[in-house]
Amino acid sequence: MPESSMNSLTSITVEAADEFDDVFGLIDASFSVAELDLTGNVIRVNDNFLALTGYDEKEVLGRHHSMFLSDDVVEAAEYGLCWVDLRAGKSKSVILPWITKTGERKWVEETVGPVKDRNGKVIRIVRLGVDVTWRHDSLADLQGKVDAIEHSQAVIEFDVAGNVLTANYNFLVAMGYSLSEVAGKHHSMFVDPEYAASAEYRAFWRSLAKEKNRACQFKRFGKDGREVWFEASYSPVYGADGKVCKIVKFATDITEQVTSLANLKSTLEAGFDEIDQTVGKIDQRYEDIAASWRRAHAHLEVSAMVAGRLVSSVDETAQRMTELRSVADHAFDHAIESDGAIASIEKALDVLRDCARDDPAIIEQIEVLEKCVGETARVSTAVRGDLKAMLSRVAVVSLAVSQQAEITHQVSSEMQGVQTSLETSQRSFNDMIKASEGIPLIVGRTREASGILAR
Repeated sequence: MPESSMNSLTSITVEAADEFDDVFGLIDASFSVAELDLTGNVIRVNDNFLALTGYDEKEVLGRHHSMFLSDDVVEAAEYGLCWVDLRAGKSKSVILPWITKTGERKWVEETVGPVKDRNGKVIRIVRLGVDVTWRHDSLADLQGKVDAIEHSQAVIEFDVAGNVLTANYNFLVAMGYSLSEVAGKHHSMFVDPEYAASAEYRAFWRSLAKEKNRACQFKRFGKDGREVWFEASYSPVYGADGKVCKIVKFATDITEQVTSLANLKSTLEAGFDEIDQTVGKIDQRYEDIAASWRRAHAHLEVSAMVAGRLVSSVDETAQRMTELRSVADHAFDHAIESDGAIASIEKALDVLRDCARDDPAIIEQIEVLEKCVGETARVSTAVRGDLKAMLSRVAVVSLAVSQQAEITHQVSSEMQGVQTSLETSQRSFNDMIKASEGIPLIVGRTREASGILAR
């Protein structure tokens, strides 16, 4: 009977045979292999093991398996129990972080099992390892992203028909349900019944089953009937056969923002209504002011016309008074000249009286003439007094007319100034009306913008 040999890669005894060489070679080529005694010391390693750890063979032979592991793994209770199970004939499959010679951490998926003799006694331990660092890091990164999504977003999963498979804490809290209340129920429990019965809703689920994503803001209804708004995306998930096996919804609860925007829209609408009312009042005030200006303008035109006439009348009166004073001055001069003529006549009468002192008829005529001259002198004196008084009054009237003319001209000038100011203010008022006409248009555009914002 040929001598039996122990295969270092299995837990059973096999007869030496050439047909197993290829199998062993394949294992050596595919795995990093290490054989350990029952205490965990290294007996044999292959090239893949050395390439994985970065050591030379002489650096690892006789050393304990723990040299390749981090302190936290070695010190854990599970590590000691693992060796107890291996010595008891149990196999283990684990993924452990190995530390290379340079201190680099690598993740190794290991299958560790006992090798037994013909009597079933464990005589050594064999480990087969595969470097899964890239896969582990990728899975860790993926898991980190999944955990981040789980913590930050509301997540719910459906089958292709729309029935709930599971939901995370964030979704359940937002909607007010427990998982047992929604699992197995249809998505329609979260939407308005009218929408759930619509063709649009059925088309929504058909499109998801046909591998189409949907992302939008959605209004849903929680357990208590309150509105819940989500910024969400529905994404198909593919199975191993490449077909859609379920639908996952990732959502962010934006109810507070939507409520705030709705409140903002209400506030803006109230403000716009108030602005509309105020603009209406302003328009009415503009009409009232415009009417008042029209009346003021009409009165001003009449006043300006009257002032113009008054100026013309005063100017004409002043001219007449000037002419009257000139005539009075001439009359007074003539009166003085008359006094001189009367004095000359009196002297002539004295001469005639001396010449005709013996002729009663001439003396009688002289006396009659003296009476006429005396009366003439008296009238001349009275006329001169009247003319002097008239000249004095004319001077007073002329002064008054002159002052009145000055005031009248000033009034006329001020009236022209008032008219100019009125015309200027009316132009400014018209400009203000044109500017205010744009307010309703601006308010309308702002209202439209607020409506879009609220949506």
